[in-house]
Amino acid sequence: MAVADPVYDLTFKRHYLHPKYWPTWLAIAALWLLAWLPVRARDAFAGAFTPLLMRLAKKPCYIARTNIKLCFPALTASQVDAMLAHSIRAGLMTFISYGEWTARSKSYLQGRFKVHGQAHLDACLAADEKIIFMIPHTWAIDAGGLYLTSLGLPMCTMMHSAKNEVFDWFINRQRARFNGIVYERDAGIKAVIKTIRSGKHFFYLPDQDHGREASLFVPFFGEPKATLPALPKLVKLTGAKVIPVLSVYNTELHRYELVIRPAMAPYPTSDLTADTRAMNAEIEALLTEWPEQYMWFLKYFQTQVDTEEGRYEAGIRAIRKR
Repeated sequence: MAVADPVYDLTFKRHYLHPKYWPTWLAIAALWLLAWLPVRARDAFAGAFTPLLMRLAKKPCYIARTNIKLCFPALTASQVDAMLAHSIRAGLMTFISYGEWTARSKSYLQGRFKVHGQAHLDACLAADEKIIFMIPHTWAIDAGGLYLTSLGLPMCTMMHSAKNEVFDWFINRQRARFNGIVYERDAGIKAVIKTIRSGKHFFYLPDQDHGREASLFVPFFGEPKATLPALPKLVKLTGAKVIPVLSVYNTELHRYELVIRPAMAPYPTSDLTADTRAMNAEIEALLTEWPEQYMWFLKYFQTQVDTEEGRYEAGIRAIRKR
């Protein structure tokens, strides 16, 4: 793997067969088999575990409830729990169907999607624009990227490596199935800029908290959030258009849906803070009809404006003492 082009190494390593990884291989085999079950039966099976997970996953559920309350302060406690339950249900259904993207055919997978706003994408492609797909963390985020690459769009993205080497290899091999390029996040952004300039599109995840030093505090659902101001800088360096996209799993209709909004314009402007806030506003607009699809368990508000203590730490300590 060349230093100048740090693409994720998809080569199978012999040590992946070590006995410590056998449970991982069994899980991957189970996901592959589940990919062939009727979708409604598989979804019903996954959804049945929602109450159990809400009882057992105390720390993630605490983080999720905190995030939902911050973003939707008007909700009652029962409404917060209802959104959390719906989110967990969507997450379970998405996870248990994860093997589809390795096991099933391209035509089958494309048939699992309904697209809203296709004209916005077509307009950019017709103008031969380079595109940054700005996509927040939903449970179906990987499915959205794989759908776009399955259409033949030349794509690249950056991902954190998973702690489990075998599962990391499996998911990144899957992400690259339709010729997508996966870069290691800790390798830096230069390779991505070069790749976008060469004509490929970028699958950009904008919403995680990267700490105080790298971020600007701008509102997200009315709450100050440490937000990375990288998107406007990327646009200036590459000349790409930004298309906000949401990838979701419709738990009622048992299908994926891709929501495409118009390209952000004018973008960027001369005001970096306003541009960063505009990105968060687009995420809010995307989530308006699908708030339950968000990965609420992530520490989006960990960095606080007026203290060095993480937003969730006191509550997590209290959970551990119980």
